Amino acid sequence: MTARRIVLSHGEMAALVERAGVTLPPGLVPEDAAPKEREWTPEEEQALAVNVAVLAKPVVAVRIETAVPGRVLRGLFSVSGNLGASLFPLAGEAVELSLFNATDLGRELLRAVPEPADLGGNSVQFALNPGTSEPLTGTVDLADLAWHPWMPPHGDELADRARTQTRGSLSALITGRAPDGGVLAGQVAWLLTGTRWTGLRPIPDGDGTRQVTLEPVDRADFPTWVAPHLTAVLEAGGAS
Repeated sequence: MTARRIVLSHGEMAALVERAGVTLPPGLVPEDAAPKEREWTPEEEQALAVNVAVLAKPVVAVRIETAVPGRVLRGLFSVSGNLGASLFPLAGEAVELSLFNATDLGRELLRAVPEPADLGGNSVQFALNPGTSEPLTGTVDLADLAWHPWMPPHGDELADRARTQTRGSLSALITGRAPDGGVLAGQVAWLLTGTRWTGLRPIPDGDGTRQVTLEPVDRADFPTWVAPHLTAVLEAGGAS
């Protein structure tokens, strides 16, 4: 099945959600959006009902937020059975609703990950700043990556370089339902550093120190970072 996409107003999406008797995570459709009915054929109405059901009642879901120069992109991806669905807020009080094969989730996720080269930025500025041409590779304390304008250099060269170069971020929260009714979750975090993406891979520890390994990554790597969390959530939740 080729992915099916439709652009809806906030009101039209609110009407579909209301009719289905479901709720969506906050931040995708304004809570005060007044439902606005739209004329659908019986076939369209049935397809949209399936689309909303997959989106709102998933076996596993991926919530993505991408903050890059000039814009913030939020998206929800859901999988149930052999179908997947996504919802993206758009400019102009609209959303894009999609339905696709679950096996195409990786390709769909990439729609929320822009290419650094497409984000603009002053390449001359990056070239003139020491260290911006070298990928960030190594281990740092996660707390050392926090940055505020008034903070002096930390003393950890790698962490200082990361803080100086960071101009955006991407996070994915992968969730599913545990057999006991609890929530299963995993997380992926990337930073937009200079003209490339850098992945943050957590290092297991037993002393409470939260360390991460910085790894240069490409846009195409994102699904492979999400995949282990999807597998873990599905296996722990008892899904086949």
